[in-house]
Amino acid sequence: MKDCYRSNRRVTGLAAAAIATSLAQGVAAEAFVDVGINSTRVEADIATLPETVTSSSSGLHLGAGLRRELRQGSIGARLELDDVDGELLLAVRALDYRRHLSARLSLTAFAGAARLDLATPAYGWYLGGGIELTDLWPRWNLAFDLRIGDKLARDNTAPEDPQGDRPDNFYDIRGVAVYLSRRF
Repeated sequence: MKDCYRSNRRVTGLAAAAIATSLAQGVAAEAFVDVGINSTRVEADIATLPETVTSSSSGLHLGAGLRRELRQGSIGARLELDDVDGELLLAVRALDYRRHLSARLSLTAFAGAARLDLATPAYGWYLGGGIELTDLWPRWNLAFDLRIGDKLARDNTAPEDPQGDRPDNFYDIRGVAVYLSRRF
């Protein structure tokens, strides 16, 4: 009986994969990687401090993603890694939209989530937008983004963490990134 169930499940899975493949023949996605720099300002609202602590830094920006062309633009998803004040900012652009204004100029908008790698990680919303110059060189784009990480929350659970009247610290991230994007 178990073997029959496993066999039916395999056949059903193969049939579903075959149907999905036949329906998606006209769909194509474009992969790309980003390399550039970022300049970021971090405002930290620490539980035991009366004022926010602010720092600014510049660092490396890396990204990789997939996008699918639409009639007037493209939609996709992207993973980004940024050096922010010596800490790793990992961001996921779950919705990465690009609207073509002309053959070479596009506006971009994105929304997703971010993780700032501290003693215990801080998580929060990540959004922004920018402008992109297509085909600076063949298959290379130049992009400029404004980015916001809103209220990335970090639990005060490490022994060295300040213990105050609230259990979390909050980090607001504001920044820009300029990068080259290579399409494949």
